[in-house]
Amino acid sequence: MNNFIYKLKIFFLRLISYEKPYRVAIVKYLSLKFKTFRPHYETILYESAREASKLGYKELSVLELGVSGGNGIIALENYKKNIENAFNMKISVFGFDTGTGMPNSNLKEDALFNWKQGDYKVNKENLKRKVTSKIYYGLADKTIEDFIKDNPPHVCAIFFDMDYYSSTYNFLNNISKIKNLLIPRVLCYFDDIFTPNNYMGKYLGELKAIRDFNKKEINIKLMNSIDHISDYKFPLAKGSLYTLHSFEHELYNKFIGEDFPSSTDIGDKKSPNLL
Repeated sequence: MNNFIYKLKIFFLRLISYEKPYRVAIVKYLSLKFKTFRPHYETILYESAREASKLGYKELSVLELGVSGGNGIIALENYKKNIENAFNMKISVFGFDTGTGMPNSNLKEDALFNWKQGDYKVNKENLKRKVTSKIYYGLADKTIEDFIKDNPPHVCAIFFDMDYYSSTYNFLNNISKIKNLLIPRVLCYFDDIFTPNNYMGKYLGELKAIRDFNKKEINIKLMNSIDHISDYKFPLAKGSLYTLHSFEHELYNKFIGEDFPSSTDIGDKKSPNLL
């Protein structure tokens, strides 16, 4: 069997064994083919803004950690325009990146079989021509201080794409510094919980960073919902989406659910607002 035929056989076996609807694979392919097509970014930002609007926020910040070529920032800048109009609010996008690519590491927890020093180096001049959002360059424990000094609006969503355990945990370990800048529940997307080689797990990378953060923090926790048939809002984000809960936030208990009639008569209950 020649190499091409063998690869075709492997592809065919994977194709007929794929357990999800093929439309999911098509959307995923489109997101890989068109780098700024990120439906998970759009729906996460949309839902974050929707919940924040119920709490009375009129200005918000969204963070992307790990900017690289800027495709994520470009997507967020495009998506935010319609979302701002939908909820009559202003959204600012901020990026965080070392600027020099992946830092040097010797930690096994950083899954160095996936990434190496210098990967994803930022072409700052090229990126400056592509995006208008402010990007903070350097390690997170330093740049988070610069972010605070700029007095940004409250943070509603964070997109983690820092790859390493150490980089992810470094930011999480400093998140208490911006505790007063967080809305009560912040949607957090972790890009590298899953990798195609299927080698990642709870003792490596982002999952380990989340576990270590939750062990350390008492009043701020990262939690993910169980997989459920009703979980339809976040295409390409399931399994990678967590919520950062600030339990001591003054608005944490403020009601944001749907208002239903007080009557319990059959037929009185309204359907929830799906949008």
